Order: sequence, then C-alpha cells, then structure tokens
Amino acid sequence: METSKNTLTVGLLDHLVDLTSVRDRDTLLSRLTLAIAETTEARLVETYCVVLDEGRSYWLPLTRAGKDCPVSLLADAWRTDPASMTAIDPESDRMRSLNSAEVRFSELPSSQGGHLSRFPVLLTSGGSPWGIVEITSDAPLGEMCVLGVTRLLNIYVNMLDMLDYSECDALTGLWNRKPFDDLFYKAIPSGQPLPKLSGASEHRESVPSGSFWLAMVDIDHFKQVNDTYGHLIGDEVLILVARILKSSFRAYDRVFRFGGEEFVVVLRCDGHEHAVQTLDRFRIRMEEFKFPQAGRITASIGVTEIVTGDSPSAACERADQAVYYAKQHGRNQVCSEADLVDRGLLNADVKVGDVELF
Repeated sequence: METSKNTLTVGLLDHLVDLTSVRDRDTLLSRLTLAIAETTEARLVETYCVVLDEGRSYWLPLTRAGKDCPVSLLADAWRTDPASMTAIDPESDRMRSLNSAEVRFSELPSSQGGHLSRFPVLLTSGGSPWGIVEITSDAPLGEMCVLGVTRLLNIYVNMLDMLDYSECDALTGLWNRKPFDDLFYKAIPSGQPLPKLSGASEHRESVPSGSFWLAMVDIDHFKQVNDTYGHLIGDEVLILVARILKSSFRAYDRVFRFGGEEFVVVLRCDGHEHAVQTLDRFRIRMEEFKFPQAGRITASIGVTEIVTGDSPSAACERADQAVYYAKQHGRNQVCSEADLVDRGLLNADVKVGDVELF
C-alpha cells in the first residue's frame, strides 16, 4: 500500500510539473485529462465546459482520454455551432454536481457496468462554473484518487487564472492583444469547410457555412468624454461598451480590447452581408443605450474578411482604413473595406499578409 501511495505521489508531482510549464489553454486541458487518466483507475476521462449562447447554456465536449484511447480534443467552441451541442438540463445529475460544487458518484447502468465520478470545475473569479470532469471506472475511485484529481483540478484552475491575468484586459475583462495572433491564425481559411451554423436569431441568419471576419470598433469622440466628464466616467463607458459587445455576439465570436477606445471583434458569418448586418445590430444597440453621465455614445466600425495568406497586421490595417473612412464621413456607421474598394472610395492597394494587391 505504501509503495502504491508513493508511486501515485511521484506520478502526480510529474504531472504537476508538466502542467505548470504550459501556456496554451488547449494543451493545458489535454495534459490535465491525460494526468487524470494516468493517476487514477479510470477507464475513461472526459471534460465538458459550459458554453453560453444567446441566453441558453450548452455542454461542449472538449477532451477525452482513457485506457484504450489516447488523449484527444473533441471540439472547439471557435468552430462549433452551439445548436449542435447538448443543451444543459438544469435538473441533470451533471448540472447538480456543478451547481452544488460537490463531487458526485453514481453507478452506471448494468449494460455499461462500472462507476461514474463527476468533478465540478469552478473558476476562482466569483466561483463561476467552468465545467465538469467525468471519470468512468470499473470500481469506485479510492480516497487517494479523489484527492489527487481534486488537487490536479485546483492546479488547472490556478493556471487558468494566470492565463487570464496575462491575456485579459484588467478593466473590461475582454481578451487583450496577447492571444489575438494565435486566434487569428486559427481563423484563416484552411480549405476545410466549417460546420453549418443553424438557427435563425436576432444576431445571425440561418446560414449554410461560415467564414471569419475582423471588425475594428472605435468609440466616437471618446477623448471628449474623458475631457468633459473625467477618466472615471470614461472607464465606465469602456466597461459598458465591453458588456454590449459581449452580449451582441455569439459563442463562436471573440471580442478583444486593443487599448484606449479601440476594440476588435473576430466573428463568424456566412458572407459579407451577414457580417455587416451583425455589426450594425451592435452599432444600433450601442447608439440606443443610455450611458450614465455621458449620455449618447456611438461607434465607428470597419470590417474586412480574413482570407487565405492573411496576417493579423494586414487584416487590422484593412479594417482600420474602413474605420478611418467611417469617421471622416459622419461616424456612427459600419463600413466594409471591400465595399469601399469596390465603390472606388478606398485605394485598391489592399494589403493581404505581406503582399500588396493592386
């Protein structure tokens, strides 16, 4: 028994060293799943995170590992349509475990055999739910295994906190520029079709497929807000704009704050028209919002499609040209770089990647 405990302890320490060396979220979760599989009597380990989309909650399966299968990534919220995920039943055993923040154990049906252990994962900030780790085993997990899994999950949450600290804007909670490049390159067309997006909504039409678009959002006359009302009110405006942004886009879209009054949205739509319509819905919501003290605040928006061979700097430059045009021609509008070029209102020397296209 003592030898078994020592072996488990050494195994946990090895995995802890491995986990704390990782700075990529997908890799971190994959190694966590592997660590749990290798330090317990697990037949199968699966992780699920909670995805919020248009007021509904879904389970997104993320990783799986076990005796007969190597660790694998199952899905990516960036490219998965929430309508294809499992909607969360608040009365389910899985959700009860998450809501109660308690590890729960149950026997599987006789046709499957074995036992199921559910470990809730709660983020440190406000104890908000991240998801569930489910372990299928032939026999009930022992006390040492339960303790070991709990410690591994504590380390995982601490690592997520560290990543959030370095990758999220302290004021608004949005992503900052640091993770932008990695995500941008995931959005470049790979030749593989994206899964179909389903379900008409106020944000997005029912569409056959998806492409990615980059939008620059710049608050109009923000310097005037700071000069008139002070920086505390200016910060409040930024926080409220961030909230409107987060509530205006879907689970497979990403919102960043680049600094000052400048925000970036990488969104998935079926084409040019839907991208412009989606951004204009946000623009109208912001225009209609009553900001305390500051009153009516608007934004100018420029959008461009992310294309094969693109680069973050080139796409941002194209979108920024469209923003500049919007600000020079009335503000409070969405301008498409491609549309401006087609109409001869913007120079046709559009930069894509490191190449100038004339």
